[in-house]
Amino acid sequence: MIDYCINIMNTKLNTKSRIVSIRYSIILLTFLITACDQVNSTSGSDSEDVNSDSQTSEWLIPPNEVVDGGPGKDGIPSIDNPKFAPVSEIEFIQDDRLIIGLKVGETIKAYPHQILDWHEIVNDQIEDEYIAMTYCPLTGTGITWNRQLEDGIVEFGVSGLLFRNNLIAYDRKTDSYWSQMQLRAVKGPLKGNHLHQSVRMVETTWKQWKSMYPDSEVLTKQTGFARFYAGFAYGESYLNDENYLLFPVKNENERLPGKTKVHAILHKRVTDQQQEVRVFTKSEMGEGIDVINEEYKGLNIVAAGSEEYDFVVSFHRELDDGTVLNFKPIQGQLPVVMTDEEGNKWNIFGEAVSGPRVGQNLQPTNSYNGYWFAVADMFPNACVYPSTGCKGYINK
Repeated sequence: MIDYCINIMNTKLNTKSRIVSIRYSIILLTFLITACDQVNSTSGSDSEDVNSDSQTSEWLIPPNEVVDGGPGKDGIPSIDNPKFAPVSEIEFIQDDRLIIGLKVGETIKAYPHQILDWHEIVNDQIEDEYIAMTYCPLTGTGITWNRQLEDGIVEFGVSGLLFRNNLIAYDRKTDSYWSQMQLRAVKGPLKGNHLHQSVRMVETTWKQWKSMYPDSEVLTKQTGFARFYAGFAYGESYLNDENYLLFPVKNENERLPGKTKVHAILHKRVTDQQQEVRVFTKSEMGEGIDVINEEYKGLNIVAAGSEEYDFVVSFHRELDDGTVLNFKPIQGQLPVVMTDEEGNKWNIFGEAVSGPRVGQNLQPTNSYNGYWFAVADMFPNACVYPSTGCKGYINK
């Protein structure tokens, strides 16, 4: 319903009135959702009481912060039979729009935000790897995980629920509910299980992607659904308007503007909201390619990125043989981004493309990009480079 209303406004209103109308519609829809939740919690229906002791024990996250986003379960339809076409055949993506690129084996694919905005989950298979490409437009987080769970290969769908503005997915085999940013099941038979990020990925602009990987395959508009793929699910102003949020933020944090795009590295598997997260901002990378070597909380990591080329990626610097490499940037050779003291050259997917370690791969970190407000809300102690003492930032 929200998607439909915004779609109509995007096509019929001028820019100024569109922004005002979207905001008023969001306020109205949020009020209606809240009112319905209040009615359900006090009625004698079969709906769950999120304040009851039994309901609290069912969730690994505060149940009173789990909200109904509006469309309902599968109201935002996942793409379960994705269709791809070569870069040369793609005409609907504007140069400045973002895509998420993956590499599995020798297969390279791109998933446009313009499709992900409206579907949020793509269940795909790349070679022998079963993956779910997930994207939450409210938090700006694109995360890929393995669909091979302990119960076998599963499909994921959009539950219609949100936790701190972020997508809660569900798997169609066990009906367990999964927090996208926490990468774990937070309710259901698989509660407490963690998702595995097994795929190398990068988020960048369409212009940059097609320049680096002109022979890659791209997710097309042949989704089986009619959506306004040229537009934005929540309006273009949502991308950078600091005051434009659909749902409240619990842990406000002013260390960065809320819509700053950041790269967040999870130090370990999430067990609670006190998770330690290392954050690098794309805007601090500057022009050209920048590389940051760091030891943080016992992890030797390298972050490579560029504000100019609109990407940040990160890898572990310690190799399987125990060697810890130090990197420096390479300019003008994208997708090659850095070299090390041994003379190896590494590309944006962490692959050695020349030098004595050619053919070897750097292990990617457990990480993803997203809006700062969302990362700080989900993980209040998130630590922004170069700061190291980041405890106690809650509500500051």
